[in-house]
Amino acid sequence: MLAIWFTAIVVIIISTGVYSKLQSLDYDEVAVPYLKSIIPQISEWDPEATRALMVAEVSAAIPEEQFNRGIALFSRLGKLQSMSEPEFEKVYRDQGTIIGKQTIVEYNTEVKYANGDATINMKLLDKDGQFEIYRINFSSKVLME
Repeated sequence: MLAIWFTAIVVIIISTGVYSKLQSLDYDEVAVPYLKSIIPQISEWDPEATRALMVAEVSAAIPEEQFNRGIALFSRLGKLQSMSEPEFEKVYRDQGTIIGKQTIVEYNTEVKYANGDATINMKLLDKDGQFEIYRINFSSKVLME
């Protein structure tokens, strides 16, 4: 009985990994190069350049002063030094958004800045194989100081 239970758990874990990998194959070919191109742009800490990369409806919903304060906070990380390969996290199909049901793809990227390391969590809106930033979050000890 214990062997059956153990086997079932192993099968579930392997199946979950395979399913996640299959999902990432749908997006990695286009999303990873996109992320590699926009992270340096975002890391220039220019609010207008960052807004231009975002979904228009999402950008419009964030007051300019609040957005500028967020970019100023992130700029404490300093100049971009290097970044790892973006890693697929999850796809949200038919996700309810402020612009209706959409497909959102989530990636994490480890990044080194002059003032410390950070993890960037980015949710991208999939527009027929083209992407725009839906949400972006920086996690770093530097931002907590």
